[in-house]
Amino acid sequence: MLLLLPLSGCGIISLGYNYADAYLRYSINSYVSYNDQQKDTIHREVDAYMAWHRATMLPKYAAFLQEVQRTAQSGAPLSKDAVAHFRAEVRDLYVQTLQPTIKPAAKLLSTLNEAQIDELMKSFAKEINKQKAKELSGNAEEQLRKRTERSVDFLENLVGGFNDSQLEKIRVMNRNLPFATPLYIAQREDHQAHLIEVLKDKQGEAAIAGVLDAWLHTPEKFRNAADQSLVLAFEQGSDEMISSVYQMLTERQKKTLLKNIEKYINTFQDLVNSK
Repeated sequence: MLLLLPLSGCGIISLGYNYADAYLRYSINSYVSYNDQQKDTIHREVDAYMAWHRATMLPKYAAFLQEVQRTAQSGAPLSKDAVAHFRAEVRDLYVQTLQPTIKPAAKLLSTLNEAQIDELMKSFAKEINKQKAKELSGNAEEQLRKRTERSVDFLENLVGGFNDSQLEKIRVMNRNLPFATPLYIAQREDHQAHLIEVLKDKQGEAAIAGVLDAWLHTPEKFRNAADQSLVLAFEQGSDEMISSVYQMLTERQKKTLLKNIEKYINTFQDLVNSK
């Protein structure tokens, strides 16, 4: 939700959120051909999750944005440490958002038969291949260019258009960041293979939940020293880049940023109160 904020207007977010239950059910059902009992379980669990998310998580998203808003309104420079703090808060919100899905997901996955497990494995592979085609196609230069342009689009949706000087500086900073995308994709692929192995071994609901919980809470445990060093370098470099980009914003761009933050806060609060 937080990452999608700048990608669309507040009205579209509200409309999309109000139909998120249908989208989640469709997404879950796209992985495996579930039987009727499993589909009923998915329907109930999605409804329960969305009710919880609306009441519990949306206020926390709004509170986070209010903290960002206060920082922007202060007029003080945005330090690298402040960006790292916000990144940690986003990570915490991410964990809180997904934690309630682990138990019902493990329960559902424990009911899959061999044919369904094979279908899930094929669905995972299809998704991974699609992601690789999108983010890792072309040579290293092309991959960096695409990542840079995605970053520029993301930022411009938040603050408005950049001038040529700003664009050049942002592109240079982004291109100098470590390229961690292959690592994240490879780790996702490893996680999925591990899950399939646990399912095929019929290790049960508790074991499945343990796997999902470990992935969510301690992703660093699944990286070697070199991989973890790359992730830390990327995160720290990104923090520094965001701090630098904020310092180069014009007053008009800062006003646009504040206006967008306010809109999203109001959108989340309205969604909480709408049901």
